[in-house]
Amino acid sequence: MSSAWNEGYFTDEGYTYGYSREINPVFQRYCLLLRGFAALESAEAWHCELGFGQGVSINIHAAANPGSYVGTDFLPAQAAHASGLATAWGSDARLYDDSFEQLLARNDLPQFDSISLHGIWTWVSRDNQKLIVEFARRHLKPGGMLYISYNCLPGWSPSAPLRQLFSLHNRFASHTSARPNERIDAALQFSEALLAANPKYAQAAPNLGAKLQSVKGQDRQYVAHEYFNRDWDCMYFTDVVDALAPAKLDYAATALPLDSVDPLNLSAEGMDFLEGIEHPIMREQARDYFVNQSFRRDLYVRGANRLSTAEHREAMLNTRFVLLQVIESVPGTVTGPVGEASLQPEIYDPILEALAAKAYAPKTLRQLISAVPSMTYHDVEQALNVLIGMHAIAPCQSEAAEKLVQARCSTLNLQLCKRSLFANKIQVLSSPVTGGGVPVSRFQQLFLIAVMQGKKLPSEWAQFAWDIIGGQGEGILKGDRALTTAEENIAELKEQAVGFAETSMVVLKALRVV
Repeated sequence: MSSAWNEGYFTDEGYTYGYSREINPVFQRYCLLLRGFAALESAEAWHCELGFGQGVSINIHAAANPGSYVGTDFLPAQAAHASGLATAWGSDARLYDDSFEQLLARNDLPQFDSISLHGIWTWVSRDNQKLIVEFARRHLKPGGMLYISYNCLPGWSPSAPLRQLFSLHNRFASHTSARPNERIDAALQFSEALLAANPKYAQAAPNLGAKLQSVKGQDRQYVAHEYFNRDWDCMYFTDVVDALAPAKLDYAATALPLDSVDPLNLSAEGMDFLEGIEHPIMREQARDYFVNQSFRRDLYVRGANRLSTAEHREAMLNTRFVLLQVIESVPGTVTGPVGEASLQPEIYDPILEALAAKAYAPKTLRQLISAVPSMTYHDVEQALNVLIGMHAIAPCQSEAAEKLVQARCSTLNLQLCKRSLFANKIQVLSSPVTGGGVPVSRFQQLFLIAVMQGKKLPSEWAQFAWDIIGGQGEGILKGDRALTTAEENIAELKEQAVGFAETSMVVLKALRVV
């Protein structure tokens, strides 16, 4: 193992403050249930996240799920941010800056119901991958679930050499004293110049230039961690299956409910071909060729127990679902690997209306089927999975679990809203209904603070928000135009506040965020 503490990881630029729903245990259990696997909710569960970044997801989930959390991220600045947020809302989560080797050496860790690693596997060394597998072997309970996401082949095949160019320039041609953004930009310029010189590889991969332009437009924090680490181990699905086998882990499902809707993912020829493959692992690997998979989000189980057909149906019927947006804002189309498809109004309109009934309160699948008696179980279930894939709805945890976590979600949300007074970093709040995060912009968080202070009118919320951002010398960008006067900014904020009052608030109340 390398003696340098960062082991080749790009530590000069912190990671983004994004949220990942796939790490939510409620969402993970639903993905397993959808594929017929048992995954029980427990108020005493222990969960672990390896490589939690800035700690947004782990704090959201520690607040919104019963049980306890342990996590590590070996970048001290990120661990400090995550721990500071946890302390602010009174979390008992145990958050470390241990390396995987140090974490494995601990003798004070429990057996976990779930272990998650999002965007870690590809970017660590083979030695660290082995440590992760050993950690799962020692600490994941029988019946526990492991979530892992990673860059994969064949989808990455054309672009992998481009990533190598970035890393090459950063390693050998960049000045170590240069700022991270300067080093990234220099590597991108070098790669652009190389492609402009018309190497034969560019002729063999004609879309490479467009890919480079796409990278140039992405957030530099994301680009740093996606492309500039020394270690980058892009694998096939079956390589990961083999790597996790020593921990007694069996592949169970993807953490993408939309994958269950074959017509959005596969051509008729593809469906027919895959239907003829009996072995599930071989079929899943072959499927990656049909969708040109470049990034996988997978769930493994240590001792997979399949439900009977009757058990599976009953568990699905008892699962609650909730809207994450007003039905008027749900797009009329959905996009999958085979292209764009329209949502059939005769199916989706009645389901969305049923979900919106009674002030958007969560509904079980059983209740939804009763509300749309003309539709079959299969039609309703498939429609729900399409809507989940569109981030329009989410599966819910039990009402009992919801009650257990309501108070701590409220405490965390207050702390997050207070942070919006000073920065625009974390744009998500926690929901005790879904056990996960809900997108809430900085302006909307400022509106919520105004509501907490007793301000009742959207015009008052807008003035409060402007007093904050205007006082910090900031302004609003509307389209491509920066609003320069106070009057313009306040008018735009008032328009947003009115829309927030009329639409978003009903959803946030149903999600028990407010």
